[in-house]
Amino acid sequence: GYVWFSGFMCGTSVLDKDGVSAAVVIAEMAAWLDTKGQTLAQQLTEIYKTYGYHISKTSYFLCYDPPTIQRIFERLRNFDLPDSYPTSCGTYGILHVRDVTTGYDSSQLKKKSVLPVSKNSQMITFTFQNGCVATLRTSGTEPKIKYYAEMCAPPGQSDVTLLEEDLTKLIGALVEHFLEPSK
Repeated sequence: GYVWFSGFMCGTSVLDKDGVSAAVVIAEMAAWLDTKGQTLAQQLTEIYKTYGYHISKTSYFLCYDPPTIQRIFERLRNFDLPDSYPTSCGTYGILHVRDVTTGYDSSQLKKKSVLPVSKNSQMITFTFQNGCVATLRTSGTEPKIKYYAEMCAPPGQSDVTLLEEDLTKLIGALVEHFLEPSK
């Protein structure tokens, strides 16, 4: 398991995300790679060649007005019509929408999310046609709307700069069209 801000869960000795255990596993990997004359960076490059580059960006916006946060998420759930989610975000087409707050998932046969419903928080994930997956969610402890966005390039696509540019543009569209900070 992995959570970007907490660390990795390695094995079954500690059933939580544990940065100390993760550091030990990485040190073991570095030592093993060294016996083969390789570095961690070289191994990561090989992984990228095999599986494609994976990049992610996360950030948040402060919003001290709970009704505004509620309106943003309700608008996303009733985008053009009642009970309809957006089909695009600017020029980016949307393949699937998963709303953990309501239990909806357009990628599932019966449109029911396989993830547990969490009615006490807002969380909507959009899967885009270009391969990006972006989640908008509220913080449970702070007046924030957070976003998490990631893209995975196909194996062999080695221009990480273009991938990062595309992700940055998509995030800009997400903010402009879904969060609408200018309103």
